[in-house]
This record gives sequence, structure tokens and C-alpha cells, in this order.
Amino acid sequence: MVRTRNFALIAAALLLVSGCGHTEKKQARTAGHRLSAGGKARAAQAPPQRPPAQRKIDCDRLKCVALTFDDGPGPYTNGLLDVLKKEGVRATFFIIGQNVHGFPSAVRREVMEGHEVGDHSWDHPQLTAMSPAAVKSQIQRTQDAITRASGGVKPTIMRPPYGATNKRVGQTIGMPLILWSVDTEDWRYLNTARDTRVGIKEPKPGGIILFHDIHKPSVKAIPAVIEGLKKRGFTFVTVSELFEGRQLTPGQTYSERMPPKPASPAPVTASPPPTGSPAGPQPSQSRPQQAEGH
Repeated sequence: MVRTRNFALIAAALLLVSGCGHTEKKQARTAGHRLSAGGKARAAQAPPQRPPAQRKIDCDRLKCVALTFDDGPGPYTNGLLDVLKKEGVRATFFIIGQNVHGFPSAVRREVMEGHEVGDHSWDHPQLTAMSPAAVKSQIQRTQDAITRASGGVKPTIMRPPYGATNKRVGQTIGMPLILWSVDTEDWRYLNTARDTRVGIKEPKPGGIILFHDIHKPSVKAIPAVIEGLKKRGFTFVTVSELFEGRQLTPGQTYSERMPPKPASPAPVTASPPPTGSPAGPQPSQSRPQQAEGH
């Protein structure tokens, strides 16, 4: 009887210890879940990552050039972004709205890596042949698509397809219209060697180079183009960086940054002004006297 009672007491003690162990484990698991949930909540509340700020670059002093890419995003855009990141180069992408849904992450990557994004219409029509309402739809749909994909970045510049614009189109768009000073015609030839040669040889300070990131030969040319232009002393900038300090007018077209006008010569202030100066008396031009009687 005593043995039975002892066994019962031992069994009760073991159950109690086991129960405490399970309770401690349960409490630990509960605390872990709380910590995990708290971490997730803090992550959800963390501010969203923002794109890098536009740089302040003096393109009146430096030899600047803007690389621009039209008609993307496409299957080669991420490869191009890899090259630009490796080389430390920023560029400008003029985006077709209907292409955004297929490559939204490329658009997001463009802005997060410091590149500029511009509007290039929804499906690349000739805007001069369209009504103002149709032009506005082309622009607004593209603006909305880019803003969603980029995480809130809304383009402030536009490139009209084919470079075709007029006063009515410009007023309807309501943004500065960015053309180009170097047309590589990469879409026509689809030739990497030619794209490389034109891309290195033709740019001048303040220029804007036109490529297309939807063509593989064009993208393959960019490493050599960057190397060649660096050797020529160029600094790579986005379009907005290129025009830093200049006021761009909505509806107006821009194809390059023109050098500043030279300062007018200071007026002569000597008193009295030296003979022959713009502000002084001119030398007298006396006529020779004739002998009397002739």
C-alpha cells in the first residue's frame, strides 16, 4: 500500500515537471511569434527606399553628354542597366507606356539606380496627326504606368515619337520636349560596330545621344561607347542634369545644351577716351589742300 502511494506521488511529480516544461516551451514559442510579428510590423512601417537625388553638375565647365534610350523597357533593358551600374554612368530612358506592364521591375530599377525616366507616349504614334484629346490620353496613360511601376516617380520631360511635334502638340503635352543632337539610327542598321563608331565619334559637349534599349546590337555597343567617350573626356549626365541651371519651357524642344553666350566687352571709361576707341573721337581725315589757281 505504501509502495503504491509512493509510486502515485512520484508519477504526479513527474507529470507536474513535464507540464511546466511544456508551458515554458509554449511561452517561448508565443514570445517568438510576438517578436516575429513585431519585426514584420516594424518592417512594414519602415519608410520606402527613395531614388538618389539629382546631382549638381556644372555642364558649362565640364564636357557633358547625355545618353538616352527610347522605346523600352524590353528584354535587354536589365542587361543595359548592369553595364551602366558597372561603369558608374547615369542615363535617361524615354519609356513606352504599353511596355511597362511586361517589365515593371526594370522601370523601378531605373529610378532606384539614379537614371531619369521620361514619357515617350503609350504606343509610339505620330502625335501631330492626332487630336488634342488623343495626345493627352497617350501622355496621361504613360505617366500613370511609369508612376505606378517606379514607386511614385512621375516624368517631367517628354520625347515625342519620331521627334514629331508642333505648337498644338507641345501645348497639349505641357512638358519640355527633348530631342537629340546625335541620331545613331541604331534601329535602322542594327549593327553594333556602326553604333559604337557613331556613338563615340559624333557627340559634342552638351549633346544628347539617341539609342534604343529594345535592340540587342545597340545594348552590346554601350560598353565600348562609354569607354570611348570617357577617353574623350566626357562626363555622363541625365537630361535634367545636362540642363542644370537652365529654365526649360513646357512645349519647347531641346536637342542639346548650348554653350553660354560670351560676355560683352566692358565699355571704355577712360577720361578723356583714347583716340580711336569706340567711345572716343575718331582721327580726323583731312583732305589735302589744292594749290590756288588749279
